[in-house]
Amino acid sequence: MRRAVNPLDLRLETPRLILRVPRDDDARALAAWLAEWEIARWTANIPHPYGIENARSWIADSRAAIQAARALSFVIERRAEGDVIGGIGAALDGPGKEGDLGWWIAIPHQGNGYAFEAASRLVEFCWSMEMTRLTAGALPDNAPSLAVALKLGMRPDGTMLRSQPARETSRETLEFVLMR
Repeated sequence: MRRAVNPLDLRLETPRLILRVPRDDDARALAAWLAEWEIARWTANIPHPYGIENARSWIADSRAAIQAARALSFVIERRAEGDVIGGIGAALDGPGKEGDLGWWIAIPHQGNGYAFEAASRLVEFCWSMEMTRLTAGALPDNAPSLAVALKLGMRPDGTMLRSQPARETSRETLEFVLMR
């Protein structure tokens, strides 16, 4: 008899990283990293300023979305050091066949290939869930995220006006798609 897996126990690993569901004790690290405008400015949903209550709310919302199969949300932790250095996730469509990817890496840890390593693992996991289409959007001047999308094998798929609730606006993004 197979035992049901608790989605909150989901953990993906790479040689250097652990992608895991956020926990309450991640709030302080998340608040510290996400308080940086240089992180928030590239995202649609990270408000600025960002504080501990924002982090606690995101953790609770992420855990609820995972349990309801609306999203995959992970913190990115360095395996050797055990510290949280970023976040990655996929918003899921209703039937669970498509996901919209997003990621961020804390400023001191950028440029080390962590975003690509984490995103590659998440893509692999999405394919194992029998998803058939993954998308991502990035602001045109966000060169690091554009590079990650292309390195993942995503192909450009035009532009789109994406809502950015944390900025109370919409901005044009470059869109990318990856088909299974």
